[in-house]
Amino acid sequence: MSAPPAHHGHAGRVVDVWAHNQEVELVRIRDLARGFPFAAVAVCHDGHHDPAASYPNTLEGRYAAVRAGAERAASAQVALALATRDGELAMGGRVWRFHLGSAAGLAEPLMSRGALVTSDGAGDVAYLVRHAVAGGSDLPRRRDELLRLCGVYFPALYDLRALAEWTTPSGHPPPASGGSGAFFRAFLARAQDAWFCEVTTAYNAFFYGLGAADMADLVYFKVEKAKQEERDRRFREFLLQSHDEDYVRNLRFL
Repeated sequence: MSAPPAHHGHAGRVVDVWAHNQEVELVRIRDLARGFPFAAVAVCHDGHHDPAASYPNTLEGRYAAVRAGAERAASAQVALALATRDGELAMGGRVWRFHLGSAAGLAEPLMSRGALVTSDGAGDVAYLVRHAVAGGSDLPRRRDELLRLCGVYFPALYDLRALAEWTTPSGHPPPASGGSGAFFRAFLARAQDAWFCEVTTAYNAFFYGLGAADMADLVYFKVEKAKQEERDRRFREFLLQSHDEDYVRNLRFL
């Protein structure tokens, strides 16, 4: 499984997070959160299962396999990178790698993010919901229950595997197409496009192998959130005509 993108050099190094340095790094991540509204997460655990590898015609069967994998995980790593809408990566491309036992502290900064982007949505999010949010509790038994929880915990959630393979409803190319290892950068590049509002609506909580979180209340929330993000984007562009990037980035309402 690919980790979030990292640059070479001191600023872009991988930082391993264990119990002894967890609080320091979490404070650093929370401090960066306002200026870097996109988080890329990749989870690697020993119970990982590809939802499309079994029960190819049964969404509930695929979810059962994903749930079982997340619940039997004995060791895991959660890699995290932060980015702006313009594609700038935090601290020159730093990647935080949380190890099992320290991942629970990720709940607050991830749940408060503008958008969470995963490299393998169903498997990544099942693990995060169980270990980073629910404190190790068993996952819901049904697929729709997990999808609803995802909508509550991570209101703007995107699976790069789905974004790389599915065209948009109006026929645009897959938003994250661009080749292996470049999907997150391709997603950030699409954030500049006029039709990104459509992407945020159509792909929110749409997991490779498990389908979409399509409950009526969540669909309404997704549409309204996408409209608000588009208004914020246009207002930000307006402000940048007369103010510098640092001034706009520090505004609390953007």
